[in-house]
Amino acid sequence: FSVGRVCPRFCETKCRRVLVEEPIAINHLKRFLADWCMANEIDLRIPKEPSTGKKVAVIGGGPSGLTGAYFLARKGHDVTVYEAAPKLGGMLRYGFPEFKIPKAVLDYEINTLLQLGITVKAGEKWGADYSLQDLKDSGFDAILIAIGNPIDKPLQIPGGSLSGVMGSSEFLKKVTTGEDADYGKRAAVLGGNNIAVETARALVRSGVDEVTIIYPRPKEEMPAHQRNITDAENEGVKFMDMTSPVAITAPDSGLDIELIRMELGEPDKRGKRNPVEIPDSNIHMQIDTIVYSMGKMATKDGFTGGSLEESLELTPAGNIKANPRNFLTNHDGIYAAGDATSGPRSVIQAVVGARRSAENIHAQIMGIEKEAGEGRFNFSRGKSFDNVDAKTFEGISTSPREKMDERQPETAIRDFAEVKLGFDEETARKEAERCLSCGCTAFDRCDLKRLSIADGINLNKTGMGKKPLYEKDASHPAITVDLNKCIFCQRCMNSCQYDALELSASGFDEKGRAENITLRFNEKCVSCGKCVDNCSTGALNKKEQIVPMVNEVITEVRTTCPYCGTGCQLELKVMGNTLMEVTANPDQMPNYGDLCVKGRFGHSFLNHPDRLTTPLVRRQKDGPLE
Repeated sequence: FSVGRVCPRFCETKCRRVLVEEPIAINHLKRFLADWCMANEIDLRIPKEPSTGKKVAVIGGGPSGLTGAYFLARKGHDVTVYEAAPKLGGMLRYGFPEFKIPKAVLDYEINTLLQLGITVKAGEKWGADYSLQDLKDSGFDAILIAIGNPIDKPLQIPGGSLSGVMGSSEFLKKVTTGEDADYGKRAAVLGGNNIAVETARALVRSGVDEVTIIYPRPKEEMPAHQRNITDAENEGVKFMDMTSPVAITAPDSGLDIELIRMELGEPDKRGKRNPVEIPDSNIHMQIDTIVYSMGKMATKDGFTGGSLEESLELTPAGNIKANPRNFLTNHDGIYAAGDATSGPRSVIQAVVGARRSAENIHAQIMGIEKEAGEGRFNFSRGKSFDNVDAKTFEGISTSPREKMDERQPETAIRDFAEVKLGFDEETARKEAERCLSCGCTAFDRCDLKRLSIADGINLNKTGMGKKPLYEKDASHPAITVDLNKCIFCQRCMNSCQYDALELSASGFDEKGRAENITLRFNEKCVSCGKCVDNCSTGALNKKEQIVPMVNEVITEVRTTCPYCGTGCQLELKVMGNTLMEVTANPDQMPNYGDLCVKGRFGHSFLNHPDRLTTPLVRRQKDGPLE
């Protein structure tokens, strides 16, 4: 929902489609799914574990606090969120103008999370209405501090505190709460981050005729993303780079800002060229409003409210000091996550940190050892672009990345309505079809991964030797063959009772690896899928295999095949509310691991929107089912 509108899209920079032309619009596709769920009022039915009887307090209702509360509530804990503002959302509500995150979208997302039974206490400020000790005395087993970075770092030049000069947080809060204000005809924004750019765009919509962003480095080196800079330029925002503020004065009317031109100095030890002042290059600008965005911090002079607050360890930058592994502060049972510990980061980084903190809190209050994370496994395609042979994607026709519809700048600047309009279903499908499907869907069947982890072997370090270059074979109606993963164990062929697989190799290299492997399904194949279940590396995969979109535990559900009266036993691999695949246990009668094509592959109807989820009864002979 909201993240799909402001995410910096780190994942897209790693998309291998860039080796063909442009990366997949992953962010736009995820936003489409979220918007589609909201538009169609889809019940997400978020699963929740039974109550643990444990209580957790979360201080802060922004992206980090809400994420922590969400994952803790899903674990069955009783979660209470304390928020100083009247409404939840934090930076998402008060730090992003509505043309970036509409309030209706944010409210829908928050209400979805609250369905987990999370208690909210809005309008209660930490240090004034309660203290950490108060929360401990109230019986909370753990406390998560997720207050973000609500304080603007001061503008440390003469005149930085004059009337008409304000931080970006103060300005954006006025904008997002609808406060009436006159910002004059000319405004300057000091800073080059994304918030500075959004501030400038908001000033344009607030009736300012001329808005200028002032930055001491070249525009190409601004930390703001280029797409945001382009949007601002299209809306009339001016950029004055290689210029730094010196002082601000208040003449009879408005403000006078003194600036000095900059140039890049000699490279330092790291090769970085820092800007230096050009002597006698001072200029003056007459301005009505100045907004600065020089970074943020969690606190200016430390926290107050009690002994625990006053002894809370801080970093030199004014953020809360927390163990980067378990997010624990210097007080037992008190954790911190998000921007409150790291300083200003993206929303998605705050979400990731909060999830990890919730996992550690859960492990601590339940007295269980947190499972070590599994290393990433990436063998056949290469870990980075440099490791991917160009021949891998030969023959793939180019297909331009789909563009998202936008409002025209001359119209968009007249109000705060959303500018990026999202994908429609047709566009989303066309964009999704560009995916190269280079991810592995053998998510829990890969014995190579399982045994490597068990034996402490890191194949990302040891390597897999020379990478083969086989073309994927999708000629089988139900199975995809990727021989780049094949280790010639022959389990597929040995498990086939119909002799339907023809597997061969021309020989072996000096290390015993098979060369020139070929695999073909002959006319005896009945598409039972047993070869896929027995493949040890994911070289054989089911075409209709759903790639897991969320990091959830796979649950195995035993059931009986509904297609005929044989009563074959099935094992459903379920993740959340999604059926990932169907397998069979070789020890369960009457089928002992065998399935027909319907039992193995005939379950796509489960994802059909019109399928029956409750029994229907025909109460009269010719009456309707009801």
